[in-house]
Amino acid sequence: MNCAVCDLRPVEMGHLCEDCREEIAGPPGLVPEQLLATSAKPTGAVLIDPWGRPHPLDARTLIGRQLEGAGVCVLEGSVSRHHAHLSYDPVKKCWSLRDLGSVNGTLVNDHELHEASTVLRPGDRIHVGQVGFYFLPDGGQLPPVQLDPAAANTLRPIDRVPAPAAPAAEPEFDVENTDVGLPHLTMRLNEPTGGGGGLVEIDGKQVQLTTTQFEFFALLVRRMAAESSQPHLVRGFVRTSELIGDLSWDTREPGDNHVKQLVRRVRRALVKAEVGDLIESRHRFGYRLRVVPHLEP
Repeated sequence: MNCAVCDLRPVEMGHLCEDCREEIAGPPGLVPEQLLATSAKPTGAVLIDPWGRPHPLDARTLIGRQLEGAGVCVLEGSVSRHHAHLSYDPVKKCWSLRDLGSVNGTLVNDHELHEASTVLRPGDRIHVGQVGFYFLPDGGQLPPVQLDPAAANTLRPIDRVPAPAAPAAEPEFDVENTDVGLPHLTMRLNEPTGGGGGLVEIDGKQVQLTTTQFEFFALLVRRMAAESSQPHLVRGFVRTSELIGDLSWDTREPGDNHVKQLVRRVRRALVKAEVGDLIESRHRFGYRLRVVPHLEP
């Protein structure tokens, strides 16, 4: 069965292929239980979450962190209590999305919404805060998804990055802050000489990367190390535009898709080497390491 969004590649989880799922992977640590959706009068339209699960939509659907009735409830710190609103116009026969003055914003295909609503098209990628969905106006026939608990993490199952200690008190949902600190890992960068890429040693494991992949990873390492005075929540990010301008590309006109493909390949190399997915992506910020590197000579 092919992906319900792109219809080009076989599904990897739920109704999404690996590439489409990667686009809305969400913040580290997000779990399926944080997304709760109820519908009183389903219209046939759905939002598909990072695990490929379809959530039916009413003609007027509220998205937020604290809902009193039907809607899409997202229990994640970057999502406001009443974050965004989806509505169907029966005269124009179209769906629209409006941000409700949220703290962390609403994006459609990486473009931020402001006061006015925007008309949605099939397959549009929606982010409320850091949590992503796909919109399908005719997804009502998609069967429900039963998740394997071992595969329901937004990080790869073999991710070895230690989780930060849980706070002693109950989470305070009024605080729009997801800063939980970053773990540390020992690394060594073996610079490429004479071409052929470079070797990265991470916590005693070796990862062979191509020249561009090595440049990308080394940039993330050095940016995280250089911004030690910055708060953990914003430390170490490198924007896509900077990557396009600074890396050695094998194409004349690198763009966003080249960066995304590069990131996917580096992630796969890290996971294959059993060090885990160490790269975090955040809309409007860019890419960074999930860990603080301790560089060895």
